[in-house]
Amino acid sequence: MDSEIRNDGVLINAISGLGTKKDKSEYYALRSPRALSESELEALYQDPLCRRVIDIYAQAAVTEQPTIKLGEETEEYDGIIKSFGNYLEELDFFTYVEETLCLQRIYGGAALFLVLDDGLEPSEPVRPELVRGIADLVPLSRREIVPHDYNYLNYRKPEQYRISTSKSVSTENDLNYLLVHNTRVLRFDGLFLPWRQRLSNEGWGQSYLQPFFEVWKRYRGATDGMSTMLNEMDLFVHKIPGLANKITSGKESALKARLEANSLARSLYGGMALDSEEDVSFASRSLSGAQEIFDRLTDDLVAAADMPKTLLFGTSPSGGLSESGKYEDKSWAASVERYQTHSLRQPMNQFFQLILTMPDGPTKGQAPEEWSVYFPPYYSESDSDKAELRRQVADTDKLYIDMGVLTPIEIRKARFSGTEYSIETVLLEEEEQRLRIKAEIEQESMIQGYVGQQMAMEEQTNPEAPPEEEEPAPEEKEVTDAEEIIHMNGLPLIAGKTNGSFRVGQLTHFDGQRNDAENQVLIGNRFNDRKIYRGHFLREDGTMESGPLLLGFYSSRSARKALQTHATDKSVGGLEQLQDIDIEHLRTTFEYP
Repeated sequence: MDSEIRNDGVLINAISGLGTKKDKSEYYALRSPRALSESELEALYQDPLCRRVIDIYAQAAVTEQPTIKLGEETEEYDGIIKSFGNYLEELDFFTYVEETLCLQRIYGGAALFLVLDDGLEPSEPVRPELVRGIADLVPLSRREIVPHDYNYLNYRKPEQYRISTSKSVSTENDLNYLLVHNTRVLRFDGLFLPWRQRLSNEGWGQSYLQPFFEVWKRYRGATDGMSTMLNEMDLFVHKIPGLANKITSGKESALKARLEANSLARSLYGGMALDSEEDVSFASRSLSGAQEIFDRLTDDLVAAADMPKTLLFGTSPSGGLSESGKYEDKSWAASVERYQTHSLRQPMNQFFQLILTMPDGPTKGQAPEEWSVYFPPYYSESDSDKAELRRQVADTDKLYIDMGVLTPIEIRKARFSGTEYSIETVLLEEEEQRLRIKAEIEQESMIQGYVGQQMAMEEQTNPEAPPEEEEPAPEEKEVTDAEEIIHMNGLPLIAGKTNGSFRVGQLTHFDGQRNDAENQVLIGNRFNDRKIYRGHFLREDGTMESGPLLLGFYSSRSARKALQTHATDKSVGGLEQLQDIDIEHLRTTFEYP
């Protein structure tokens, strides 16, 4: 019994045979499908369904024609894009690309050979500065163009190709060929193949008809069988008494003559002359359940073609403008964009690079510094969908602005500064600094308001207390370019020359000697301002280090700006306003009189 038990499943039932050798599913096995020959692929292309699998993708890939997208918008942006598009249109470039894509999908690989007017041999690499023009574009299938030499490392881009120049193209035809460099060939590879299978396919990929063939064969066999059944729906039945005895007694000739007479009677007057004992009837056949079977076969066919049923069969969508119809459109657009990325991006990048750098190209050899291949979106949203999306984005932007996360400038630049509306947001460093300064000013105003409220409350609680004599404010001193000793907040300072906004100085002792406890002090033009700030720098490891003192500045914003101007080689981490106790500590620590 143990010898009949399988070890590849979980459930075993000895009575029903599940999980034992009696189970028929044990005898499932895998086989490698037969690779279709080139003649078979060409014959399949004559079938309407197979032709649609090839042509629709090739047409859709260039319906929205690829172009270039510049990294930075300049005054010449629109002019460059327009001249680039006109140049491709004059070449009729995308007509040749569509034909090459059809060959790629049929055979599993194709190439667009560039016939260049550059004075070099085809086997030599292209030098864009020597190209005077493009003489011709020649679409070739993988049977006409073969990698000259390739290995596992460069099979996608061998150094050279062999192009057959004989009318009778065959794999053995090595006598008549043209050797060309890969820079003169735009390669369009087929479906991915493992290395061992690619070796037998001369370095190319797989045909798009190969995985479609098995499913198509089952579907086509079912439709042919259904057609035969429809022709035999009404089966003519003629009941003749004693028919078996007549046949066994050797009266076949008389029986045959009788049947021929009946057939002649039906063709002459649409009826039959019968004996009273004979009977004629029609046995009808039922086709119930056939629709469900065809639906399953159709689903397999749609999956193998990787396109919506409406496109594969050329029917109108049953869902109309419903959500299901929109889902099909978006799914098909995603498939087309995937196909463009796989098959078009690399050859387009190679060709666009050539025409942008050649002297007779759309930019006269002056290629933009930053550019990329741009595929316009295949799926176009309706105006109402676009309006709804923008409304949702605007609501979100307003929320972020109210929270102080973003500024209107960032929103404007992100949404409307490009060639098209964008929902992506990029933070701007200058706007981030503006938000930080705004927050510091608001915090400083809040602190000053709190101090004012506290002083007002103290005056209300002690109305009879004599007012403190205010210390007379020091007179404003004129800012000069000469170094001089000044006093601010009771601190003696040596002030250097002014740069128009601030002066660099140093604390001194009462005897006028420099105080090395504070290396530098930045002095603004407001000598009677009693606010003192301590600057801080941000190290590379994220920690903070103390910076210089800042005196004579109206606000932390102006002090921060002066510190950034002075310490250009450092990153300003922030400012801290010193309180009265901190200022008193400075005076006593430095032993000022």
